[in-house]
Amino acid sequence: MQHRLNPLRQKTSPVTRSLAKVFAILTILGIVFYFVEKIKLPSPQKEIKKDVTETIIRIK
Repeated sequence: MQHRLNPLRQKTSPVTRSLAKVFAILTILGIVFYFVEKIKLPSPQKEIKKDVTETIIRIK
């Protein structure tokens, strides 16, 4: 009598395993985006207004 190579059946189906992986990836991405949004990046306090018409005329 030969022994079977895999006598124990897998308890989870491949669909369940792939859905768990997708859920884990989406959860990790959600956490990353949440923390990136919380980081305060420096932004300019006032708008820079500079007349560039003279520069454009010189380039032509």
